[in-house]
Amino acid sequence: MHSRCLIIRRALVSLSFVLLYLLLNRPEVILFSRTGFVAWYPAIGLAMALLLGVSPWYALLVCFSDALAGRLIYAQPPMSFSNTVDAAGIAICYCAAAYVLRGPLQIDLGLRRRRDVVRYVLVSATAATGATIIGVACLIADHSIISGEYKSSALGWFLGDAIGLVGIAPFLLVHVFPHVRKWLSLTPPHPRSARAHSPGTKFTFGALAETCAQIFTILAVLWVMFGTKDGRYDHFYLCFIPIIWIAMRQGVRRVVTGLLALNFGIVVAMHLFPPTAALFAKVALLMLVLSAVGLIVGSEVSERHRLAMDLNERTTYLDSLIQNSPMGIVVLDRQGSVELANSAFERLFQYDRHEFTSIDMANVGIPEDEARDSAQLIPQIFAGNALHRTVRKRRKDGQVLDLALRGVPLAVDGEIRGAYLIYEDVSEQIRAGEAQRRHAESLDRLVKELELRTKQMTSLNEMGSLLACSGTVKEACAVVANSVPGLFPEAPSGALYMFKSSRDLIEAAVRWGKRDVLAPTFPPDACWSLRRGQPHWSGYPGNGIACQHLTKTSTTECLCVPMVAQGNTVGVLHLDFESASKLRRDSGTESCRDSQQQLAISAASQIALSLASLQLRETLREQAIRDPLTRLFNRRFLEESLERELQVAGRKKQSIAVLFLDLDHFKRFNDTFGHEAGDMVLQSLADLFRNFFRATDICCRYGGEEFAIILPESSSQDAAIRADALRSEVKSLRLQYKKQTLGQLTLSAGVAAFPEHGSTSLDLLNIADQCLYQSKARGRDVVTVALPQNV
Repeated sequence: MHSRCLIIRRALVSLSFVLLYLLLNRPEVILFSRTGFVAWYPAIGLAMALLLGVSPWYALLVCFSDALAGRLIYAQPPMSFSNTVDAAGIAICYCAAAYVLRGPLQIDLGLRRRRDVVRYVLVSATAATGATIIGVACLIADHSIISGEYKSSALGWFLGDAIGLVGIAPFLLVHVFPHVRKWLSLTPPHPRSARAHSPGTKFTFGALAETCAQIFTILAVLWVMFGTKDGRYDHFYLCFIPIIWIAMRQGVRRVVTGLLALNFGIVVAMHLFPPTAALFAKVALLMLVLSAVGLIVGSEVSERHRLAMDLNERTTYLDSLIQNSPMGIVVLDRQGSVELANSAFERLFQYDRHEFTSIDMANVGIPEDEARDSAQLIPQIFAGNALHRTVRKRRKDGQVLDLALRGVPLAVDGEIRGAYLIYEDVSEQIRAGEAQRRHAESLDRLVKELELRTKQMTSLNEMGSLLACSGTVKEACAVVANSVPGLFPEAPSGALYMFKSSRDLIEAAVRWGKRDVLAPTFPPDACWSLRRGQPHWSGYPGNGIACQHLTKTSTTECLCVPMVAQGNTVGVLHLDFESASKLRRDSGTESCRDSQQQLAISAASQIALSLASLQLRETLREQAIRDPLTRLFNRRFLEESLERELQVAGRKKQSIAVLFLDLDHFKRFNDTFGHEAGDMVLQSLADLFRNFFRATDICCRYGGEEFAIILPESSSQDAAIRADALRSEVKSLRLQYKKQTLGQLTLSAGVAAFPEHGSTSLDLLNIADQCLYQSKARGRDVVTVALPQNV
């Protein structure tokens, strides 16, 4: 079907060419005076445009059309030199020219560059010269002219062909044959390519007025040149005025139209007021020179316009990169003054844009302890050295920041014209590294202390090994319950208490020994060790100060050790010793109580670190799969979950639907109400999603204002119904921020389902995303369901 359609279209193009070629060969069109002498030859321009604009393979059609025109219009014998050799020679010359221009030279067929226009004119003139030599020789061979008329006939032939090549063919190449190529390709062009090759023109009243003035000028020039008796066939220089005007203002696209109009007007005037033989060649030479000059000037202007547009586009792109960079960027001139700074730099140093002119970046915000080193950084860059180091700067509010500075000199033609600086706030990383270093030092000291108690440390290390292998807090608590009785044989009973998430209650995570004497829960104020932040011994009632969480039936001596990890109190390690007499050793030796206390502190510290690490691991796991703003799952969890759900659905022969949701006009919303209001809207939408979808559905924030929902055991129809209901729910939301009523929210959605639309997670996500963009294209606030995929 595709091949048949292409053949039909090519046949229509060929037929249209033949008819136009015959029409343009009419004597009244070319102003035929006698054999070998014409004012212009527009048919050659049509032939060159076809060969260059479509394909050089149409040379056979050109040869056939030229022979047919000679036979039907000028009654030349079929086997004459003009109908055979001349037709073939013309086709070969212009086919070769088209091949050279399309192949080795690769000119722009829109003639938007001066280089391409010059190449086109030179190659076309060479082809016209060859065609002239062959054509006039054939006229002499056919005895249509005598050999003495060779020069005058060759000049007329060359001028006629050249006018067609530079006055007619460029118009067809620029305005007609792009549409012909598109029609013959049967495939729509890429939007970006279409925009690049067909720049739009904005029609305004001023542009319309200028166009009318240009038309009037062309008519006026034709009237002065041909309409008046005194000035007829005089004042030829005036015709350059409208052409130069059009070329300088609108470039090559408009000037080819002006050249066609002016050349046509000259030919019409020559019909109305026939010139003499001497003026005939003079007017033809004028048309040729005028067309060549107009083409070259118009292409130069078009090229400059294109370069200006490219430069403006690149400048806009670079400015967007700088302004949207999350790192502070500043450009300095040769004097060290701020020439350009982005918004991130303003936020980093808290300076307003109008204050930049008074800022000396070499000395701004330098702490006193680094004044000498930091003041030399900017001069080093101006000396031509690239810089990458960490510096300390004081903001406008007095806060000192640790910043990663990357600076490079801006060199133009070997001369330093300024400096380009990038500041990145690494204060959090510096503080985290310092905290990690301090923590490592603390662990080193703990290891050295534990080496003094090798016998006790064997059991403690074993417990630590087990805790390190624990995957959850519950497993770690079980390890503590099994290991602590071995560490403390004199304390067969005990408990590990941990803070609840509310921090207002202590709860027994695990208990061992006599559980009935240990309270399951108690408030933090009930334990003296938590109050004092250090180990506390409690005797039986009446003997010392006892913790309130001990039961009245307890007759043992107890030790409470707070478990602190990284400055955070995790809980309490409680040990119940059977008898106080067993806590004494031989006279003159260290108290066993002190030894047990030191061991308990070590054990509690190790337990606390393990628990804190596990809690942190669980927290990081939660953070790794959750979006921090909305608390929905993130994109990484979406991709992992979708792969897992697809495997389950494939085994159970069930369907899965994927929704892609996007909040319409969210950027405009942020610009209107502020980013904090935008964050509140995203959080409100997340709350709505959690209440709207099932517990088995997976709601994720895909990025920005885009969300993705996985609906297990749902078809595309079910998902579309749910998406439409959600869209209505969102549309009915009425949100307020800081007592200000926010605008109405709308949601666009795309739906794809397994296995109806795709078999892999990547296919489903891409198809759902495409459906979302279709919803955007349809006007937003709609739901688009993917079409079934052909297998």
